[in-house]
Amino acid sequence: MDIDKKTILAFLLIGFILIFINTPFYQKTFNPKGYEARQRLLEQKRQQQLEQMSEQPEQQYERPVAEDEPPVVVQEPAPVNKAKISTSVEQNQNLPEKLITIETDLYKAQVSSKGAVLKKWELKKFKDPDKNNVQMLADDPYGNLGVEFVTVEGDTLNTSLNFFTVDADTFIQLKDDEKTSLTFITDLGDGKQIIKEMEFLNYAYHINLKVTLLNMENFILGKAFSLNAPSGLNSTEKILKDDMYYSKAGLAAGGQVNKKFKTNGEINNIPGVIDWVGVRTKYFTLAMIPENKKGDAAIIKGEEIELEPNAKVKWKKYSIQLVMPYLSGRREQNQFKIYIGPLDNDILKSYGVNLEKFMDFGAKIIQPFSHAILWSFKKLHTVIPNYGVVLILFSIIIKIIVYPLTHKSYESMKKMQALQPKLNELKEKYKNDPQRLNQETMKMYKQEKVNPLGGCLPMLLQMPLLWGLFIVFRSTIELRGEGFVWWIKDLANPDTVATLPFSIPMYGDSVNILPLFMGATMLIQQKLTVTDPKQKAMVYFMPIFLTLLFNSFPSGLNLYYALFNLLSIIQQKYLVPSPAAANQESLVKRKKR
Repeated sequence: MDIDKKTILAFLLIGFILIFINTPFYQKTFNPKGYEARQRLLEQKRQQQLEQMSEQPEQQYERPVAEDEPPVVVQEPAPVNKAKISTSVEQNQNLPEKLITIETDLYKAQVSSKGAVLKKWELKKFKDPDKNNVQMLADDPYGNLGVEFVTVEGDTLNTSLNFFTVDADTFIQLKDDEKTSLTFITDLGDGKQIIKEMEFLNYAYHINLKVTLLNMENFILGKAFSLNAPSGLNSTEKILKDDMYYSKAGLAAGGQVNKKFKTNGEINNIPGVIDWVGVRTKYFTLAMIPENKKGDAAIIKGEEIELEPNAKVKWKKYSIQLVMPYLSGRREQNQFKIYIGPLDNDILKSYGVNLEKFMDFGAKIIQPFSHAILWSFKKLHTVIPNYGVVLILFSIIIKIIVYPLTHKSYESMKKMQALQPKLNELKEKYKNDPQRLNQETMKMYKQEKVNPLGGCLPMLLQMPLLWGLFIVFRSTIELRGEGFVWWIKDLANPDTVATLPFSIPMYGDSVNILPLFMGATMLIQQKLTVTDPKQKAMVYFMPIFLTLLFNSFPSGLNLYYALFNLLSIIQQKYLVPSPAAANQESLVKRKKR
């Protein structure tokens, strides 16, 4: 296509400069006073918003009810105030805390009798950067799976502070198809009880949870209670920034999934028919799924917390609550599935509540490609145990699939290159007559049977596939912890061989081999494609830019793109005929006819 490459380069450089001057690095270096002033202003605005939120009255939401049923009001929980809890609620507070460990083939969990809450959940098949089992749950002052409600006295009771009785060994080992149940009971006086039954299975990442409320009809205000997961999920990855990029909370209400919740400390109270509510990081998730009844609302709070002073990247902590209806019966029973495990598309899909939509597969037009790529990728791994070899074979398969498009594109580009001297002659001849120049140019395209868009359209048709590849290789758990050869120990992380004592803008401080290899293949490919001396800058700009950009990307992604570029070079150099050879072949065919 006849495009002014200098104009394109100018726009790219302008865009790069605009991005660079708005980075904290540039502002801190060249305008430190202005940067500090803006940061103070932003912090003041944030504090004002938080103060305004705290002064706002509690909001109330109503769920759909039958005509003969009293309305159910969901009240936003208030902080626990132990001083206001009635003495009848403080039963069994002097019991010793009992910790029970349940170990299966998939995880190792710890439950406390204080609150009948989940304290630890380690995934045995996944390791953290220190080679320890991934610990999913962060520290929590109140407890995960705690039950909370507002009493008739107007106080919020968080039962994760109450002691429960439980009859079980302190260590339980499950094997094969075994499962075990723990029953926790706390007495609130006057026959009021909370019973929590937890069923652990050796072959699944979820807990079957049953919560029974006895004789609470005159004690719970607002006809609702909540099941809480306030601790958030630990960061499990070496690069916190990469992990937090994908960290978010989400819910499904009436089949629609919402994942757009900010980390500004705001409390989001979302009413509706709740199918699930959860929190996720890059590779793992915790989700609460109501079973026998749908939820009335979900409460989500996101905030950013510094894990160390002056940290450039903050930990995103999401606290979630699933609000359930209380129908004022003597015995109120609710059943849940609590999933705490990997973001594995097949596993999440098996729950049948659209939990797999918590994953990111791109825009709707991209999603079919992403799903097809992931399916093919996993099928290849059932035959080939090493994911690095799978990547090599996969890149060859993709190259074969897109070969007709790229072949046509390369042929068109070579024809345009051969035609360039004649086009330059036309430009010189009709430089004062643009209309005639366009006419003669189109006439030449027709005579030479060259389509000026022939090099662009085939590449555009590949974009959904290439973008789907980018999404799958960068964010799915299949490559996590999978090594390849030599220095490539984890295909889900950069293949770092050295760390610099300083950081380079865009590049970072880690020296990785595969991005350099990918950049080199792109440079060779650009030299084969761009032959006009006037466009020499384009030959170097994109390879350098993408090398800097891809330096922090997973090694598996860089390995795939480098191999794909290498195959493209072979195709472009040895399999696409030159224009002269193509013309000669065409003449031979005409003579035979």
